[in-house]
Amino acid sequence: MATWGRHGTMAQQHIPVLIVGAGGAGLSLSLLLCQQGIASALVERRPDVSWYPRARNLNFRTLEVFRGLGLEAQIIAAGAHLSRTLRKETLASPAEGALPSIEQFLHIADHLEVLTPEPPFWYCPQSRLEPLLLAEAKRRGCDVRYNNDLISFAQDSEGVSATIRDRATEGTSLIRADYLVAADGAHSHIRKTLGVKGEGLGVLDEHYIFIYFRARWGDLIRGYENDAILIDRPGIRGFFLITDADRGMFLIQQESAEDYSFERCKELVVDGIGKPDLPVEIVDIAHWQPGQLVAEQFGQGRVFLVGDAAHTMPPKLGLGVNTAIQSAQNLAWKLAAVLKGQAPQDLLSTYQAERRPVGRLASEQSLVGPAAALLTKGRDDKLLPAEKRVPVFSLIAGYRYRSRAVLSQDVPPAYPAAQAGKDGVGAVEIELLEKPEALAGQPGTRVPHLWLEQGGRRVSTLDLFDGGFVLLVGPAGVPWQKAASGAAVSLGITLSAYRVGADGDAVDLEDGWQTKMGVPAEGAMLVRPDGFVAWRTSILPTDPEPLLAQVLATILCRPNTAPDVATG
Repeated sequence: MATWGRHGTMAQQHIPVLIVGAGGAGLSLSLLLCQQGIASALVERRPDVSWYPRARNLNFRTLEVFRGLGLEAQIIAAGAHLSRTLRKETLASPAEGALPSIEQFLHIADHLEVLTPEPPFWYCPQSRLEPLLLAEAKRRGCDVRYNNDLISFAQDSEGVSATIRDRATEGTSLIRADYLVAADGAHSHIRKTLGVKGEGLGVLDEHYIFIYFRARWGDLIRGYENDAILIDRPGIRGFFLITDADRGMFLIQQESAEDYSFERCKELVVDGIGKPDLPVEIVDIAHWQPGQLVAEQFGQGRVFLVGDAAHTMPPKLGLGVNTAIQSAQNLAWKLAAVLKGQAPQDLLSTYQAERRPVGRLASEQSLVGPAAALLTKGRDDKLLPAEKRVPVFSLIAGYRYRSRAVLSQDVPPAYPAAQAGKDGVGAVEIELLEKPEALAGQPGTRVPHLWLEQGGRRVSTLDLFDGGFVLLVGPAGVPWQKAASGAAVSLGITLSAYRVGADGDAVDLEDGWQTKMGVPAEGAMLVRPDGFVAWRTSILPTDPEPLLAQVLATILCRPNTAPDVATG
């Protein structure tokens, strides 16, 4: 029901950030803002979380995001090691062996443990991830409203006014937000209302049917609970994806957009299971065509796009929800810095500068991939020729940001992730690192993983980040560490400083400080709240505090602060 004020006008709630869409991106953004001390309201038109296991595997970079939120243990417990893909004639028949794993398909490095404390991939499908994130959001006091629609919004120079409808009561309410974030999917109503155009191939000429069903198939799937089962024989070819002992999904490819009735879908499921006497109930049928589209603008005024609203991609490399969650992390700390008065709104322009090239490249590269290859038998290779493909490691973590929120003096080579469009949109460039060993602390890259001992515990450098800036200094960097508190106070920010060394805050268990960080014992590395290196230096000035304060101010896009400093 509507809430009315004293003079008969509808009361208006104020909230710093309004998020629309409670998928992986929206729920993660709510938690990331909460970590920053920023309140948000998250509205979702669905009545509840999804039980459909569409997005299935999280890559190591996404697991690192959740590690920083303190959720890694829950996600590991809720999931399992990377799912296998098994080939069978029917679900009831013996397996004909496992198909190559996604790591083999994607050529992920055999020794990725030197890069991350996380597994390369972890099976935690949408049907498990969303309930976990929702429960944690509620536990932390986040405002999450299912069965609520965004009816309209209007922005001005001071904020965004939105009308929200409760779908159960048909009542409406007003929210005044400083910022609006669209996490409302590939067909984003907010993006269309803004008039933001997209680049890409759009809807692809590929047709799939998701058949959601109930069946007491527990005995048949025992031992395969986390796997994808490819049913492959003349007349039927598709994947069984398992939700639980009573529910599942059958994915098939069509030659055209032909409608499949509930009766026809039931026949396909029963035929694929191979147990004619097993009762099957068809719950839903979704006809779907994948799309490849990237918004030309990830932000307009006080409205920002994340997830599929910003970068839609086929699921062929499993990058969709992973790219979405990583974009949410990038946006969260920047919104928080602006809302806290630590940075001007100019900082928010770096969200576009940093994440659009990544989203664009991931979207283009997802035109082909192992999942589709099993159904299409390689017929989609024409969408992305082999010579244009890049290593999947490069898409997950092997990229380097270029923006005002990174301070670096080198000018590296770049991969052209987009061509200049006929509408005048300029080419987008992104530097890619092809191998894990090339990730060595360069400004604009994810901070290197280094095993440390801290307080008697073995921790990663990634465990030192809890949403704030961090200064890492070498064994001889005591002056840098002492300068951190004064620099932070002068800028009104939180800055933690750790000296890595035998007598420091953390002992280097690998003796890898200089090799992995790329700076000597007297050097320092400034890392942003999202775990990306903002700046590093090999020098130690007599009085490092003014320099550090100037560097921080520059990273936060404060005016007239660009320092003339040596970087690495």
